[in-house]
Amino acid sequence: MAERKRVHPVRILLGFLLCLLLISNVYPFVWMLISSFKTNAEFGQSMFALPKSLYFENYIKAYQMADIGVLFRNTVVVTFTSILILWAFSAMLGFAITKMRWRLSGAVLFYVRLGMFIPSFVLLLPQFLMFQQLRLLNSLWALIIVFSTNISMSVYLLTGFYRYLPDEVLEASVIDGCSIYRTFVYIVLPMSVNGYVTIIMLAFVNIWNDLLISQTFVSSATRRMLQVGLSTFLDAKGAREWGPSFAAICMSVFPTLLLYLVLNKKIIAGLSSGAVKG
Repeated sequence: MAERKRVHPVRILLGFLLCLLLISNVYPFVWMLISSFKTNAEFGQSMFALPKSLYFENYIKAYQMADIGVLFRNTVVVTFTSILILWAFSAMLGFAITKMRWRLSGAVLFYVRLGMFIPSFVLLLPQFLMFQQLRLLNSLWALIIVFSTNISMSVYLLTGFYRYLPDEVLEASVIDGCSIYRTFVYIVLPMSVNGYVTIIMLAFVNIWNDLLISQTFVSSATRRMLQVGLSTFLDAKGAREWGPSFAAICMSVFPTLLLYLVLNKKIIAGLSSGAVKG
């Protein structure tokens, strides 16, 4: 008989810790999903009990009471417009700093990196006063400007990614007659998809889940973003209905999870490329 391999105790302990970590990360979402199907009466019982039936009315109530359609529309407009602008600036600036020779490239990179060490809440007051002077308060443009100019992390990740793009390929395209713009569009962009997916996903999560910035610059009910609407989610009597509240939270979390499940391989590839090559 073949000898059974002895499993090292350290591997057992490591596996146990990984299982605990997995449970601690997955369980809150599972509990939230289960709670979204409970009736109000069931919330007075044990919080860990399963619902007696799937009460889909919570999702209908959440959509009607919280005006989810308006919140989603505002959030989608701000998120995707901001991401488009942020990606364009970050992609071009990162390429210019890394692959083009000009005198102040190092100083510009240092200046951009400084933004990573400044907390966003420190800038709220000067930004508020600026938007007040420009009459942009209570508009989606104020949010778009704030989110799309937060490019420090994106530029930092892309400079690490660009640095190891083969110079020979870029030089060959220039020798073949491509301008710097055609080289960027036809050579650099296709080779940098993993890096772009990474910064887009990070920006998406940051903007979609934002509460502080959107709550500071927008107070109109018709221009609120999703998280602000959920934080003030009350019924007509001013009380919170927990079933519809959990249903609304699940609807807000679903797009982020879906996007991650679709793009997770490219995100991991982009992060690992920046870590190893940067």
